[in-house]
Amino acid sequence: MVNLGLMYLNGKRDSADEGRAWVESRTGEIVNMDKLSTLELPWARVGPVRDSSAVPQLPARPMVERSVASYCSSYQSLVFPVISKSLFANTLDLAYGPHRYGSDSAKSCIYALLSVVAIFGLENDLGDALDCEAYAIASQSFTVPIINEMTMDGLQALVMLTQHHYFLGDLQSAAVSVSMASRLVFKLGAHARPGPTIYHKSIPECHLRDLFWLCYSFDQDLCLRTGQPPSISGVFCSLDLPTHYAQLQDTNLQHPEQTLAITDAMLPLYPWDLRLSQLKAEIYEALYSATACQRSNSEFFAQIRRLDQALEHWRLSLAPDIRPTLQFSVGMPVDAQLNTQAVMLRLAYYHCVTIIHQATERHHDGPGICSSLSLAIRASRSSLAFLQTALPVVAGECFWVVMFYAITSILTLFRNILRNPRDPAMADLADVLQGVPNLIGKIPIRTLTVGPMIHLRFLNNFATELARLARCAMAKAEREVAASDEHSLP
Repeated sequence: MVNLGLMYLNGKRDSADEGRAWVESRTGEIVNMDKLSTLELPWARVGPVRDSSAVPQLPARPMVERSVASYCSSYQSLVFPVISKSLFANTLDLAYGPHRYGSDSAKSCIYALLSVVAIFGLENDLGDALDCEAYAIASQSFTVPIINEMTMDGLQALVMLTQHHYFLGDLQSAAVSVSMASRLVFKLGAHARPGPTIYHKSIPECHLRDLFWLCYSFDQDLCLRTGQPPSISGVFCSLDLPTHYAQLQDTNLQHPEQTLAITDAMLPLYPWDLRLSQLKAEIYEALYSATACQRSNSEFFAQIRRLDQALEHWRLSLAPDIRPTLQFSVGMPVDAQLNTQAVMLRLAYYHCVTIIHQATERHHDGPGICSSLSLAIRASRSSLAFLQTALPVVAGECFWVVMFYAITSILTLFRNILRNPRDPAMADLADVLQGVPNLIGKIPIRTLTVGPMIHLRFLNNFATELARLARCAMAKAEREVAASDEHSLP
């Protein structure tokens, strides 16, 4: 985001200066980096690290037990099955009993859980004791013991820290946490076994497999967001899906969140869709890895066609009620019972279309470049239009996730305007950009804390400045055409 997204998955890693120089050459304007920089966001600032040596005392055990019960009965536990209520009793015994092997990992796990519960707003009294950041810092203070003990509690703690950083928009910290978690996944063998045929959350093998899928899903998504290689390679893992996963996924997604009776026997939804997470891994390897950048044009476009077909096959496999449409326009109807997970799934689909087809930006010739870029633009427009329609049903804690999809779409449109400012269709894209600040004001926030307020202000300035620069690029192109025509007159 800091580099205007010009370096993001664009074939090569452009520096901030190179990105700014390119924008200025296309617009004829001096780029105001104060409006396009995320440096005022909390995790982007370089400053003193908060003291983690004085770890606060664990809350009273009954309070933690209430938090466990709240999380395990919530819809979030179906999407992020980070703990098992029955297995967590042992975690509590380790944390609140005499110090022994595994106690530190158990304490870290409890702090991480409290941070996640605070983010999702499942226990109102948690905020009176500590904020979610303090819980996360307390959990992170046990990193060394976690690595030494290598227990399931330590793995749970690292996965929940990944979840914490992810939902606060700190993708670099999330990537570090998931990379450490992946090593524990391998150590505990959760990557190599498909899990029991009959699912039940109280079975340790089932829970470990859930933790593997969470690590895998986060890892593949972060890979595409940050441009960094994944920590988990599928060639070393069993990627066999849980029994009847696709059917159960469709059934659960079509139910309103409030009507699902969550039990230990219910197979989780997991973030996005496990099949889509596997496809994300293929997209990165085929289009954005070091090997991909060395492919010939014909090989490269063959990969794009293959991935496009695979994504379409996945889309058509979903039930019609939750199946993303190929494109979305403002005013198109959506199911009034649409839940947050179904909304995120559609946004993830449009994002995958965009990242598949925007890969052609680094190629200047070859078949299908124009059509690929058109598909990337269409998907980005669809994402923004769908957000405008679906935001009322999106949970407030998804603020930072929604931010990512919005910014990715904005940047895709912006780059294409600057590349083709003389194209008459770009005026319509510029209008879309100008409407983004109005969309930003509708993004839900569970609690209006400083972090979201800062980010809202940044995103508003960001979108407004990009819309202005897009208009400048189009005006500059018109002046150049007029000057050329005038020069050619006899």
